[in-house]
Amino acid sequence: MSDDLSTWLTAQIDAAEERTRKLLGSAQQAISLLQDPKLRRFFLGRLVPGWHDWPDVERACTERLAELAADRRILDLHPSAGLRSAPESCGSCASYPGPCDTLRRMATPYAGQPGYRSEWRTT
Repeated sequence: MSDDLSTWLTAQIDAAEERTRKLLGSAQQAISLLQDPKLRRFFLGRLVPGWHDWPDVERACTERLAELAADRRILDLHPSAGLRSAPESCGSCASYPGPCDTLRRMATPYAGQPGYRSEWRTT
């Protein structure tokens, strides 16, 4: 069961990373276009709706990618169920028979995604 959660979480993190990278690319492309001198002359004195938001989107995407990388490192601390006593395992899963609280809490933001199990819910 722990392996199932770990595998499912890895898939969720992969999908979130793909979405974030796509949005980051769009933000960077928009920022680049808005900095083009030809476009600046064209839009001089005109309001370009949302132009000021793109750097914020870029920053949010960069932060999200760092969070996802940290999630992957946390997952690395959770070996398969048969190796719970391994020195690199987290303190919570060493003494818990099912998926540890750390992984269950990491799954919470993805609870609306297909494959989420009610037994992974934390109180």
